[in-house]
Amino acid sequence: MPSADLLRVRDLVPDFVAVLRECRAVPAERWPGLWRSRYLDRHPDVARVVDRDAGPPAPADVRAAIDRLHDRAADLTARAETVRGLLPDGVAASARALGWAGDGGPVECVVLVGLHRANGWADDLDGRYALFLAVEQLDPPEDVRLLVQHESAHVIHDRRAGIRDWPEHGVAKNLFVEGLATQVTAELDSGRPDEAYLWFGRPGHRSWLDECRRRWPAILDRVRADLDATDPDHHAAYFLKRDSPLRGDLPPRCGYLIGLAAVRRLRERHDLPELAGWPLPRVRAEMAAVLADLPVPG
Repeated sequence: MPSADLLRVRDLVPDFVAVLRECRAVPAERWPGLWRSRYLDRHPDVARVVDRDAGPPAPADVRAAIDRLHDRAADLTARAETVRGLLPDGVAASARALGWAGDGGPVECVVLVGLHRANGWADDLDGRYALFLAVEQLDPPEDVRLLVQHESAHVIHDRRAGIRDWPEHGVAKNLFVEGLATQVTAELDSGRPDEAYLWFGRPGHRSWLDECRRRWPAILDRVRADLDATDPDHHAAYFLKRDSPLRGDLPPRCGYLIGLAAVRRLRERHDLPELAGWPLPRVRAEMAAVLADLPVPG
């Protein structure tokens, strides 16, 4: 299937830019209402995704974000154009890597201004995974390419194995799916250090990687004990930057490195399309086996 047929893009940035223009002419206390009525309410399916985890942002947070962005209309528009230009090749590359030919229709990508979420994520949109990219938080094009490949790998993995039906906060699930998506980017854009794939090119994370390597035995012990956990606190301990009551002194997001190292070990015996087709019970069994003796990544 041609790359153009693998992708459908919805660009919400023009609606947000229009809100910025309206906000210039009204008091700040009206900005949250305009953001909701003129922007998110025009895309109710996307609004449900944006609000799902933390609920709607507080009015003060919306005012602060709009204040930060009020003079960036041209920049946001240019960023959206750059992202739209990178998406076809990025999605097509991930599709080839994971052996997906377009079954079930194109990948939907929502380009938006997110205000209170990550720079990119995959989430359920009307019954299937879609790709979300928040342009106000994106980095240089070469790093956006990594993000597109990583998040589109999640969407394509869902087409292959239905991962949206796996436990959202499952430790075994997230070790595998994050490790697989990161390995896809490492194979598609080889030659970078591991911290680039794990942090989408953002600089300053070599010390994090060194700390994870130094603490490797303790991290592995914890992960093996928590492999069957499916609750938000255990998930946060390994996959989020924010504080978690269960993390203790482990490095934040250390689960990403564990997942990458585990998938690389599995990759020695299985190709990427095969890995992407495994059902959850197979994933759980294989991850338990590989974590039993997983060496420190080089």
